[in-house]
Amino acid sequence: MFTSNSKPEPDYVDTKKLGQWLNEHSISRAEIAKALGVQTTVVHNWFARQRIPKNVQGSLRHLMSKDYPAELESSISVRLKNSMLNEVARRAVKEGLSLEEWIEKTVAERLKRV
Repeated sequence: MFTSNSKPEPDYVDTKKLGQWLNEHSISRAEIAKALGVQTTVVHNWFARQRIPKNVQGSLRHLMSKDYPAELESSISVRLKNSMLNEVARRAVKEGLSLEEWIEKTVAERLKRV
């Protein structure tokens, strides 16, 4: 955080930088909030107050870096019968993948065919 009498650190992400980045990447405030693990209203408050707290600066810099994927990730929970879950686990192990990796790969393959 900085006061009007102090200058921000050179890598400080202000609301102008964040707003431009969100627009350039077509990312909503709700999506960035979810990626940071905060409520959307928290992000709205940053823009209203024109200040982003220090405790999220590192996470924001990471999200905005060139190394971060173009799309933010979301997690979902899906109910499966035990028999189906066991089959998914068997196939994942056979391919040397985690459950998440196998499901993501399988869904991506299926989407390409559509």
